[in-house]
Amino acid sequence: MSDDFTFFGLQIALRNFEKDEVRARLHALIAAGAEAQELNQKRTFWKRLTAIVNEAAPAFERGHWDLIRGSRAEAEFETWTSEIEGALASEPEELGAATDEVHRLSSERYYVLITFLFLVVADSNSDLTLGERCDIPEKDWRRRETFQRLVATPPLLNFANVRADAVYLVPGNDTDGLSTLDLASKDYEYLEPID
Repeated sequence: MSDDFTFFGLQIALRNFEKDEVRARLHALIAAGAEAQELNQKRTFWKRLTAIVNEAAPAFERGHWDLIRGSRAEAEFETWTSEIEGALASEPEELGAATDEVHRLSSERYYVLITFLFLVVADSNSDLTLGERCDIPEKDWRRRETFQRLVATPPLLNFANVRADAVYLVPGNDTDGLSTLDLASKDYEYLEPID
């Protein structure tokens, strides 16, 4: 492990209203994104994505974010990505036509999770930007305005200093969602109410 990186992770549970197109728009944008992008394409992708997410700020219900510098940064990035990818049905063979009711606590589909992950070079301008954006008094960590500020951060990063970035939308298709019971399970106990 190295002390040469900083990790930033953000996860928000969005209330997915029945006639709301945010879920479908997010899914379409993420699905259309190329795995390998030039620096200007990354900035454009993140600008579009963060604009859609912040449009849905009134629907932010639960969330979690973290900034980790030093020796644990790379491991934290790997932990988040492996846990999300391990639980996410993403391959054609894994995707069924219906919700997997055996592994779900309810057939309600009220919520989706959006996750942003970044691993940036320590002491770079991107690291300084993350530090400044995350310098928030503890009493404000769970405020809606804080999550909006953090969602708006990726387009401010210099992607030449970003070693890795990832975005996940859970569940992994454009029609499914999580229930209130799913979010109340031990799998998501780290997500705290957003004020």
